Amino acid sequence: MTEKKRIPWIIQLLIIILLVFLCRTFVLGTITVKGSSMEPNFHHGDFVLVNKLAYHIGEPQKGDVAICWLDSGNRKENIIKRVIAVPGDEVDMRLKEDGWDWEYVLYINGEEQKEDYILEMVQQPGTIEYPFVVKENCYFVMGDNRNASTDSREATVGAIAKENVKGKVVFRFYPFDNMGVVKSRKER
Repeated sequence: MTEKKRIPWIIQLLIIILLVFLCRTFVLGTITVKGSSMEPNFHHGDFVLVNKLAYHIGEPQKGDVAICWLDSGNRKENIIKRVIAVPGDEVDMRLKEDGWDWEYVLYINGEEQKEDYILEMVQQPGTIEYPFVVKENCYFVMGDNRNASTDSREATVGAIAKENVKGKVVFRFYPFDNMGVVKSRKER
């Protein structure tokens, strides 16, 4: 009988650590939601799984919940936002025609968007100039809690470059009563 060669346990452990490191760095990651900008769909403390590979092999789509790197001078952090518009889209915020309050409605390429998932009517259009055309390799992102979100509507943020869209949120681990697959929501 021949004896099988065994890999020493320390080498096995190092291989496992390397594989976990590579997976966490390039394929999957986790993030804890901070703040209220994505309410009512995500709350402060939610713990989510991020597919980091999704946007290396594909493009962000309207309605995706994405993790973006924000570097706007004094703010450097990962933020969770919804992709609202893709390269070439024209974004506009217009005062609601029949409203007496300051309520704004989102238009993409001239079409009013029906956003049944946002927390409340938008009362702050931001500081960018409308209509805003999303540049090539950039994405317009907004929080679902539009009145409490720093997002692409702000001139200091603007559209997010593709290299700063770090991954797609695909699963919520916590809270346990909301655990499950995160689905994209299409505007329209």
